[in-house]
Amino acid sequence: MAAALLWASNAAVLMFVLLVLVAGWCRGVKVYETFLAGAQEGFELAVRLIPYLVGMLVAIATLRASGLLDIALAPLRGPLATLGLPPELLPLALARPLSGSASFALMADALQTYGPDSLLGRMASTMQGATDTTLYILTVYFGSVGVKRTRYALPVGLMADVAGIGAAVFIARLLWG
Repeated sequence: MAAALLWASNAAVLMFVLLVLVAGWCRGVKVYETFLAGAQEGFELAVRLIPYLVGMLVAIATLRASGLLDIALAPLRGPLATLGLPPELLPLALARPLSGSASFALMADALQTYGPDSLLGRMASTMQGATDTTLYILTVYFGSVGVKRTRYALPVGLMADVAGIGAAVFIARLLWG
């Protein structure tokens, strides 16, 4: 069954690419030249974002290595532990809206420390999948098209992250706790 689903998934991706190529050809679009222009624009955007990403990763690593993150999070550990969120996963919950790379590093650290089959490992993995990098998305996507007034995007995105963290904790405890 899993092999059939994997095959169907791979076939769907191939069919989608072929559909895009055929639709472009039917409309008279120079598909290859358009692809190259988009790839060049994506590469330039990635290069422009590198300093921001490096700065964010250095700031998070510095906060963790100095112990300042643990001191700043200490008052939150007790109340969040009563809600079911293990204190060990609090840095992951706070880093997830900021950076996918940093949160992935924190999740990998949790998996190495507690094991992938532990409740903390499964909860960290579920949290990683149930939330998104809200601030990163707003910075990159809104910044790339010049949106300055984000209106409700930030509060709604952060509320979605809180809901995702809560759902991850609830589901992990329900299934494996």
